[in-house]
Amino acid sequence: MRLKRSGIATLVAALVLGAPTMGAAHPLHTTLTEVNVDATTHTVRVVVRVFADDFGTALARHVHAATPPTGRAWDDAATSYLASALSIADRTNRPIALHSCGTRRSADLLWICLEGTTPESARELRGRNAILCDLFDDQVNIVQSVSGTDKHSVLFTRGDGLKRLW
Repeated sequence: MRLKRSGIATLVAALVLGAPTMGAAHPLHTTLTEVNVDATTHTVRVVVRVFADDFGTALARHVHAATPPTGRAWDDAATSYLASALSIADRTNRPIALHSCGTRRSADLLWICLEGTTPESARELRGRNAILCDLFDDQVNIVQSVSGTDKHSVLFTRGDGLKRLW
């Protein structure tokens, strides 16, 4: 019984002492991006999952403001920031123009959608994901590419350039 209480006390102390502060509510600095390619319609859809507070900080920095913009200005800033931090290109490294297809928020997460048209001959896509790398040295961005039944994941960190997605 004494050992059990000691173990519980140790666990509680570890949880309390190791508990994140409000400023570090999510100590992992990561995004998840899914890239879906539809070869029949020659389209690519990119959905980025990101913590809303971190993305807001990035937008405020991007527009040189103390706080993130709101309304239509938020949409414009988000599109501009993502264009500077995320890119999809064909195998010759020619960029594919992406436009917004909406944003969804759930609690502290955002899902930001972008779409573009791929060249008819696109058999291979490359990508770059530097989202939030300007904020966090330990930022890791996971990109999962899906084409039909094929899936492939790639990790991006600060300083990475274009990598083959599939």
